[in-house]
Amino acid sequence: MSAQSGPASTSQALDPGFDPFADAVLADPYPAWARVREAGAAVHIPLHDVWAIGRYADVREALRDAETFSSAGGVGLRRLADPVEAGLPSGVDPPELDRYRRLMGAQLGPRHLPKLGDMIRIRAEDLVADLLARGTFDAVQDWGRTFPVEILGDLVGLPVQGRERLPQWAAAVFDNFGPENERSTAAQPLLDDLIRYIGEVVTRENLDPDGMGAKVFEAADRGEVNEVEAMSVIMTFLVSGMGTTSDALAQLLLLLAEHPDQWAALRANPALIPGAFEEVLRYDAPVQAFFRHVTCDTEVDGVKVPAGARAMLLFGAANRDGRKWADPDRFDVGRNPVDHLAFGSGAHSCAGQALARLEAKALLVALVGKVARIEPAGEPRRRLGHVSRALESVPVRVVPA
Repeated sequence: MSAQSGPASTSQALDPGFDPFADAVLADPYPAWARVREAGAAVHIPLHDVWAIGRYADVREALRDAETFSSAGGVGLRRLADPVEAGLPSGVDPPELDRYRRLMGAQLGPRHLPKLGDMIRIRAEDLVADLLARGTFDAVQDWGRTFPVEILGDLVGLPVQGRERLPQWAAAVFDNFGPENERSTAAQPLLDDLIRYIGEVVTRENLDPDGMGAKVFEAADRGEVNEVEAMSVIMTFLVSGMGTTSDALAQLLLLLAEHPDQWAALRANPALIPGAFEEVLRYDAPVQAFFRHVTCDTEVDGVKVPAGARAMLLFGAANRDGRKWADPDRFDVGRNPVDHLAFGSGAHSCAGQALARLEAKALLVALVGKVARIEPAGEPRRRLGHVSRALESVPVRVVPA
């Protein structure tokens, strides 16, 4: 891994008891991520025997170097025995990954989404009109967890009953990426429910024959993937597409309620809408970290990381790195940070990012046209997750234009 420009840095130890999974860090990770960035390009955390990488250029380069920073065995802190049986292509390296990516891109790639634009726009307008009539609602339950579940659930071809639990199950998957503790233990029954749902509901006979799920099974029939791999692709749609988009949409509304000047800027110049969603993702990434296995001795900007180490790639820290972003802790809808790392980078960049952007844009366009103000209507509550940055409840009030 090549060094950044400038003098080589040396690793400086954090407090030996530093725990990136402590409740205080999960509640507000950015002060901790700043300490990690300043401690070194790669910093060993003894408590979990993991190397934290938090500077933008280093995280981006590691994400693009799958040979050195391998996803094989999973992208959690604890290695999984069999990444395919575990159900997520995120635990497969190129070139084996390529067939998954081709299959996911055929369903969710940007070339295949324009035809969905009108449907998503109409549903966004309907949702905004309904919430405007109510006046006060919860940005998590009534907005963030409603829209992507409806859109992606219909695209995959899922039965309506049961799909409402998908964001909750996705959160449990992300909790399982962290250390073995009370949080991961609490996630296990939900993971069992998800596996049961996949096995009993997400089947050939239950899926809409015109949906993406059915098309994935057709690809299996053609021999492009096997049956287990086909289920892995569908599970990726459901976990990544539901969980991260739900969290990002709720965060979007919270930030606009907390920053009325930024909402006013959007209303005054709707051309800022696409960049505003990118800024939400940069400012508070829905996935704060993923992990990699270091396959050989390497250097991260002069810091030696040994073969066999586990690396913690801090998306949230990279997106607040002052080496990359001016005034990085300020939320600014005019910034348009299209090169943020909230969707990852390289071979494992998020396959559903085009759909997430399409959904967010449709919702923001509908809001700008009908809503004068977005106001907090109560205290938001966060859900502490091992790698996810999620909200449990965000009461908001919308005032018609």
